[in-house]
Amino acid sequence: MFRIGDYVAHYKEGVCEVVNIGKIDMGSSDKEYYTLKPVYDAAGTVYTPVDNKREQIRQLITKEEAENLIKEMSEIDTIGVTNEKQREAMYKNALLHNQCREWVSLIKTSYGRNKERIQAGKKTINIDERYMSSAEKFLYGELAVVMEMPRDKVSGYVKEHLDTAMV
Repeated sequence: MFRIGDYVAHYKEGVCEVVNIGKIDMGSSDKEYYTLKPVYDAAGTVYTPVDNKREQIRQLITKEEAENLIKEMSEIDTIGVTNEKQREAMYKNALLHNQCREWVSLIKTSYGRNKERIQAGKKTINIDERYMSSAEKFLYGELAVVMEMPRDKVSGYVKEHLDTAMV
């Protein structure tokens, strides 16, 4: 159970702060909900059941886990699927699982594919761009909070390590 003031990773909104816990006026349910405020969307509010049966939220990784994740980027496998439809399904699953390592895998895959296409004089693929952008938003947001850095600094830091990992 999370407490008011805790930060959590929401599978669709990224990092959120728990601002309230209790019943909400949406019908006659006795169910308790977390009221979440997305860190990077000041106008947003999210309600998710406290029982978290669908695992919509999870605890953020620690600063140490974040540093280890960045160090281990070169060891994280890319998504090795050549079929575009299957790749998109795997990208979608990686986002829905709400796990940093899967986001890194998705980013590495898309980043490498985009780099290859650009070097070959081709355009990047929209699916790669769209899913990579979402994975970056979630990953960089979480890393920024746990590492206490601005999100744009995390982006540069991660991309620097990603370039090294892709060599």
